[in-house]
Amino acid sequence: MREGTVSLTVRDEELVLHPLRAALWPRRKTVVVADSHFGKSSFFGRHGIAVPAGTDDEDRDRLTRLVKESSAERLIILGDFLHAPIAADSREARDLDAWAQALAPVHILVVAGNHDQGACRHFSSSIAWCESEWLEPPFRFIHEASSLETDERTFTVSGHVHPVMKLQAIRKQSLRIPVFWQRKAGLVLPSFGAFTGGYVVSPSAGDRLFAVGPTAVTPMGAATPVD
Repeated sequence: MREGTVSLTVRDEELVLHPLRAALWPRRKTVVVADSHFGKSSFFGRHGIAVPAGTDDEDRDRLTRLVKESSAERLIILGDFLHAPIAADSREARDLDAWAQALAPVHILVVAGNHDQGACRHFSSSIAWCESEWLEPPFRFIHEASSLETDERTFTVSGHVHPVMKLQAIRKQSLRIPVFWQRKAGLVLPSFGAFTGGYVVSPSAGDRLFAVGPTAVTPMGAATPVD
């Protein structure tokens, strides 16, 4: 296991929490991320809002690094792959298609999220789309876990929330740290996109948070297997 990662045992399967805000499923050679929000900076720019430049390139580079580091054969993106609909002939579409083709033969699957509604699905033959959920026992991969009833036979891996926690810093200031949020029957991933906000979560009894730092994932207490 790579230094700085945390391993969870889930339904007799291993999930590895990676500091690049991804969950790895080693047995299936799969990388799972959520909420990349590609095109957000250009979308804001078109509406006259000053935003950081180059975030899409950086996020694609991080995804490529993840896939190569882990020798993955599949990349699953749990919704909000795009921030807003794009045209098939747009620069964003061309850049994403070139990136997806460069990852071949890695299979890329997008489980559509709320921001993907109305998005163009046809700009790249290298990206497959799933409209609701991807069920691959023991896991259910979905964008928003609350949109379906809990099934105790499966463990849900989702995004949508952009979970963060607050840490008290010097001078009474606080830091917002991305986290993996482990719940009784599921795991919520931090948002992958660099240009995304975060929601401060309030874990219930039995939940666990895993803070994501620049080079390591840190359990906020002892990690526990999920039965």
